[in-house]
Amino acid sequence: MQKINDIFSCRALFLIIGFYIGLWTIRIPTIKDQIETDYLGIGYIFLVFAIGSIITMVFANNIIKKFSSQKTILYSGVIQGVLWLAMPFINNLQNFMPLAFIFGWCFGVFEVAINYQASEIEKKEKKSMMSAFHGFFSLGLLLGAFLTSLCLQWRIDFFINTLIYVIILVPFTFIFASSLEKDEKTLENNKGNIFFIWPIIIFLLVLLSIANALTEGGVDAWGALYMRDVIEVDGFKIGIATICFNTFMVIGRFTGDRLRDRLGVFLFLIILIFLSLFGLIILYYFDTLLSSIIGFSTLGMGASSIVPIAYSLAGKVRGIDSAVGITIISISVYGVFMIAPVALGFLANSFGVNYVYLPMIIIFIINLITIGIFRKRFIL
Repeated sequence: MQKINDIFSCRALFLIIGFYIGLWTIRIPTIKDQIETDYLGIGYIFLVFAIGSIITMVFANNIIKKFSSQKTILYSGVIQGVLWLAMPFINNLQNFMPLAFIFGWCFGVFEVAINYQASEIEKKEKKSMMSAFHGFFSLGLLLGAFLTSLCLQWRIDFFINTLIYVIILVPFTFIFASSLEKDEKTLENNKGNIFFIWPIIIFLLVLLSIANALTEGGVDAWGALYMRDVIEVDGFKIGIATICFNTFMVIGRFTGDRLRDRLGVFLFLIILIFLSLFGLIILYYFDTLLSSIIGFSTLGMGASSIVPIAYSLAGKVRGIDSAVGITIISISVYGVFMIAPVALGFLANSFGVNYVYLPMIIIFIINLITIGIFRKRFIL
């Protein structure tokens, strides 16, 4: 019975953190107007958030070993919820930066700890489960985006919107985090930090994670602005990008584990990359409501299982602590957010929001070539 509770709790925590991200993605235009900044300013916010995340990720394995992943998830999850209450009251970019940095601190260590828990459960169950865990994250993001879009449509105040979510989610975070199992002991001779010569499979997984981070970040950060400023819609329709993307992300992740086991990692990844490229090309070249629905939906399906596969494989590399492999993937993802936000903000300011999707097309093509060259590494 404890095993079922552990799996259920881990899924619920993925859903909760996703719900907060859903709130964030839809409220970005609100925050942009509230702090009176431009696209570049939004880029700076993501940069500061990423720096905070990476700082704690570097030390995440040590933090988890000292306090346990269960306590790390509990404390960082509750703090994140409470921090949301301050966001509606900040009215300039300079004051928003420290909040984004602290958010990054909490989210970074939470990200590693929750994926570590998922990886350990997957090992114990001896079957692919990571895509489904991330499916609950996407489901949470979808629910958060949908409900927040309704709040926008009904003109519910940003603070009231946030307060309702926090009152509900913080107690559940405490309950589910408290029910997680204790960590398994790691082998003494395993690599205990990220500073060593990585095997080639880690490099390949990092490159995949970077491509997917750009994609998910491109929707989460720029999707609402794309709908408002390129497609020129308002109200509930602003959330269409996030809702379509994450609906198909959920479908893809809940079916991903079975498809991965049936098709094999290599063939499954090739299919996912082609779907991602197709969706990105539509978003880049077309600017109608229908094309945005098709583009974001296809992109969501393509991007659905790439990062879960990367986390799953990285947590199983021999001679490396699971938390270390997961940390490397997490840092690669948030390393993108250190560099990409300012660059993408510059592209959006200079050429238009649709141009933020051009670098993603390029890096997915690079991944396609690289995976083809090192095909044997993915035949598992």
